[in-house]
Amino acid sequence: MKKTILIIILIIFILALIGFAFYWFYLKPATLIEQTEEGAGSIPIGGLPTVSPGELTPSPAAATPIIEKKLLLKTLASKDILAFWQSGTSSLQYLTKDGLFEIDYSLSDIKEQKKELGVNFANILSIEPSVKGKILIKYVAQGATKPSYSILDVQTQELKNLDVYIKNATWSPDGENLIYYYSDSPLYYQENFKESSYLAQLDKNLSNRKVLMNFKVASDVLLSWPTTTSVYISQKPSGLTETTVLVLNMKNKTFQPFVSGYGLILKWDNLGQYGLLFTTQSGGINPKLQLINKDGYILADFPNVALPEKCVFAHSKPILFCGIFVNSSFSGVWPDVYYMGTVDFVEALYAINLETMEAQLLNDRNFKIKDIQISKDNQKLFFYDEKENTLFALDVSEFFEKPQTTITLTPSPTGFR
Repeated sequence: MKKTILIIILIIFILALIGFAFYWFYLKPATLIEQTEEGAGSIPIGGLPTVSPGELTPSPAAATPIIEKKLLLKTLASKDILAFWQSGTSSLQYLTKDGLFEIDYSLSDIKEQKKELGVNFANILSIEPSVKGKILIKYVAQGATKPSYSILDVQTQELKNLDVYIKNATWSPDGENLIYYYSDSPLYYQENFKESSYLAQLDKNLSNRKVLMNFKVASDVLLSWPTTTSVYISQKPSGLTETTVLVLNMKNKTFQPFVSGYGLILKWDNLGQYGLLFTTQSGGINPKLQLINKDGYILADFPNVALPEKCVFAHSKPILFCGIFVNSSFSGVWPDVYYMGTVDFVEALYAINLETMEAQLLNDRNFKIKDIQISKDNQKLFFYDEKENTLFALDVSEFFEKPQTTITLTPSPTGFR
């Protein structure tokens, strides 16, 4: 009897050992491998910009490609840069308070070279490169009270000053001509003074002035010349004032109203086919950004807000690269509070296909973009981050070399269409 009991106990013990061995060698290792693979494939999502429902919100299936696919971000210069532009196939020039510098961004070890100008642009208000290698610079000279315009030739370093009564100027689409608004209207009444105000044009040698039309507008007039046939004339944007953008037909020299609104800002692509229209409601509330065509028809509403100056159009494809505000809560009068520096915002970088209105997050960092440009070959995105005082280059060549996995956004009533 005892022998039978011992045999039964022994059999149970052997079966227990076999069961434990089976669990350890087959079930447990599989569990460990599964956990390891899952852990290695997991990507932390902390630090990504938060967005409201329906606002640039990727679907769950598309969330991983956005996070996993990080484009190469390269630091070009870390200093206080006033303005920058592409000066060659792989070179950038930029202005600082210490002068003009140039770098070759294709090199792994970037070293800057100083270029002598003989002038100090300590207070730059705006800058506009032409496609012909000349730079239009609006600045306030040291000791001066009014802005002035100068044109810098990138190759020769030659600097030419424009008339002090030029209020605003811009390049023609081919970079050969310059159009400008001139007004010597005094701030206060002067007896027997005969003022002169007109829109004029200079040729490629910045000479042979041609007056296009005599008219008087506010001193803060803004000019844009995206196509050979149309020049757009607007005023400094404010959410407290409704303004109208006028379009000047260059053939018959006639004005027509193009679009009206509060806080109005308009920016065109390099062909004048697509435009970014920023507007607000009366009082500068509820800012919005819309995509329009050359006829002024609204093609789509952007679900998240960006200022047009924080966006750049690609040269050869309908792709827009944009710094989208991360915080979607806007208070105060827009865009006034932004330009006065009373609000502090950061942006996340997106690429937006203008044909499908699909977007892809380019990097999981937040920036405070002062200026954004794209290289002539569409390979690099250049932008200056005021938050870190750094000039960056982002490799975006994949958007132009091979088909991409696009990120479909969750639709919203006013979202991408």
